[in-house]
Amino acid sequence: RIEGPIIKAQLLETTLLALVNFASLVATNAARFRATTGSDKTFHEFGLRRAQGPDGALSASKYCYLGGFDGTSNVLAGKLFGIPVKGTHAHAYVSSYKTMDDLKLRELRDQTTGEVRPFAQMCVDYLEKLVPILGFILDEANGGELAAFISYAIAFPTGFLGLVDTYDVLKSGVPNFLAVALALHECHYQAIGLRLDSGDLAYLSLEVRDRFTRTSVAFNIPTIKTLTIVA
Repeated sequence: RIEGPIIKAQLLETTLLALVNFASLVATNAARFRATTGSDKTFHEFGLRRAQGPDGALSASKYCYLGGFDGTSNVLAGKLFGIPVKGTHAHAYVSSYKTMDDLKLRELRDQTTGEVRPFAQMCVDYLEKLVPILGFILDEANGGELAAFISYAIAFPTGFLGLVDTYDVLKSGVPNFLAVALALHECHYQAIGLRLDSGDLAYLSLEVRDRFTRTSVAFNIPTIKTLTIVA
């Protein structure tokens, strides 16, 4: 509330509203997410490319964090404000790989034994083993997507979280993700989970969890069943 001579009050009001309205809008929205779900869920702000310009993007990152979010994909906001930086690879990363031939690195060092393993071939082998378990057609699993997941897992074996909706979530993304997750497990790493960016998120998340459960039972790996689903 601003009171005073009309000209001075209006100048101050405009400045104050410009500073406060967007901040309170974003922080309130974030706080509603947090209040609705409680403290056991994790929220990350991924809105850099959709915000109102670079300053608006920084503000949105800051005020989502103020409103109760846990991290941001905006690395500049992380640097300036100390917000934990979180994220996955982009759709562009997946589509930059067309076939398995695009893979430059194909091996991964076992975290426990130090042995260099033929990681890419392990992923291909696991994908074939998943066909009867998940009921998909092998040719429908995009080879470029698998190559991208393998590349990302080799670069970040302790932080593998795959974005699975570039092509087809259930026929390609999830089988390719699980093949890489199983190969990581054999090399004594733990995948984090996968990310859904489009489609019917409620339906897809249930279908994904079902496939996690089937894979967990088939390979006797309990941690597969509880992998994270980021929506």
